[in-house]
Amino acid sequence: MPPSADIRLSSPLRAIVLLAILLLAAHAPLFLNDSVFMDDWLVLKLGPAYPINIDFLITGAGHPVFFAYYSIANMTGAPVLVMKVMAIAAILLGAICLFLAAMGTGLVSRAEAAGVALLVWIYPGYQMWAGKANSVYVFSFGLFCVAAWLLMLAFETKGARHAVLRIASALSFFLSFALNSLMALYLFVMFGLFVAVWRADGRTLGSLRRFVVSVWRCFARYPEFAALPLLYWGALNIWFKRVGAYAGYYGIRLPTYSELLEGWNSFYQCGYSNSLTRAGRAATDFKPLYVAVVVVIVVVFYLASKSKRARPSAFRIAAPLLLSVLLFAALALPYLIAGIRPSLHFYETRHLLLFGLPGALFILSIKRFGEGIVGCDAAFVGVFGLAAIVSVAALWNSYFFLQARALEQEALSSHLEAMPMPAAIVYDLNDGFADHTSQHVPFGLAEVTGMLQLAWGDHPFFGYSQQGERPTILQEMEAARNIAGSAFHHMNPSGPQATILLKPGPAAATNGRMVLHYYACRLLWRCDVASYLSQLASVRINVGPIAGVIPVVGSK
Repeated sequence: MPPSADIRLSSPLRAIVLLAILLLAAHAPLFLNDSVFMDDWLVLKLGPAYPINIDFLITGAGHPVFFAYYSIANMTGAPVLVMKVMAIAAILLGAICLFLAAMGTGLVSRAEAAGVALLVWIYPGYQMWAGKANSVYVFSFGLFCVAAWLLMLAFETKGARHAVLRIASALSFFLSFALNSLMALYLFVMFGLFVAVWRADGRTLGSLRRFVVSVWRCFARYPEFAALPLLYWGALNIWFKRVGAYAGYYGIRLPTYSELLEGWNSFYQCGYSNSLTRAGRAATDFKPLYVAVVVVIVVVFYLASKSKRARPSAFRIAAPLLLSVLLFAALALPYLIAGIRPSLHFYETRHLLLFGLPGALFILSIKRFGEGIVGCDAAFVGVFGLAAIVSVAALWNSYFFLQARALEQEALSSHLEAMPMPAAIVYDLNDGFADHTSQHVPFGLAEVTGMLQLAWGDHPFFGYSQQGERPTILQEMEAARNIAGSAFHHMNPSGPQATILLKPGPAAATNGRMVLHYYACRLLWRCDVASYLSQLASVRINVGPIAGVIPVVGSK
């Protein structure tokens, strides 16, 4: 498409600057979220006296790259800040390199490339953008985008620069495989490399011979890229083999056709349908803001509707749509083969990080279809603008949910720190916030145990949320902590027991109101954050046997 037939971003640099500004605005709540969630409590050293042992990542879970990232972050003394910077850097670099790589294909306009990159990196189906340990997932995806762009540059150069770019690309791809599902996306990159070689071979050969020669030249010219996945999996299985509870986590099984359909439906519902629901909830909570944004989009759409109408070919419309469907099916397949499906639990959305890509390609197809109806510029503003509004609304809904959850955790932690340590090791958290709001998710055992250790030091605490666990939780933990490579060796579910009664305080409110109050305290200095947290919850501890839970055999 000629540049005149689309929204004009006069130079790649201006497009990159605009893309970076939009990304920083969309992820603005990440800057203010200094809290930890779920498994963050297990791998990040949150204070000088806070005990951690992340050896299970290499002796049990088979995650040497994750181990390296967490170790470096912990050595700095500010692991939360390091992981947050890692996520922000990955978002910016990943989006910019995806934009440049898309432009390099020659198949999309500059505006389309920027729109796709923006939607991929504000994808709201992945709700763990603020999760600190999960920053390594985001960083892996960012590295992958960097590697793809470097490979594209290497293909177009020769000599020493070509060699340096190839080495940098291969190393980036190798490290990005720490997020194992990226290997499915890697197949598409390798297919893109084949297409580039095939196009470069010219049309002098017959179709079949040209295909065979191009395949051979791909392997002959770029053997390291063909070997990368094998080298990575070989290294894991030789030196970092998964054991214990992790041994069967990625076990290969062949799902039936009905299981595949059900699995793909789970990814669709959690990855896209639920995002629309959360976007609607956010728009309802902040009607004036979203009405104003929609009005702006409508006005710009009207002004752009006089732009020239295009007649995109059926191939230009169908190509991104077909690629979207293929990517969706392929990216879900590794999880379905391993028997893993996402759920609406925010932590389980970590399996959805890559699904912004098929979604963005689908939006691109809709935009191209609309060009012949309302014009090129109006189609871009209407389709990409509306998609961005929905994405940011759902994204901020997740950020507000996680920030509200963090405030509840910090309120509990501050109360525990002000109390003397009771004569107990096992704690059942009776969480009153579960009845306060329908959006509340019970705290995980890593979170409850971590708060106890943060408050009272290095003791073999075991804490869990009454609303989130079965009556057999103590027996299950006793078995889990004794498995080879377990992350729970330091927990003792057989010790003296107590119950923590957590109730919403006078400052408790809906997620949106609590977060806005917190922002006002922190940014506008309208109140004291510590005072606000003290009013957010009330905490009482009853020492004695926990009712309704089956004790570990032989416990006191």
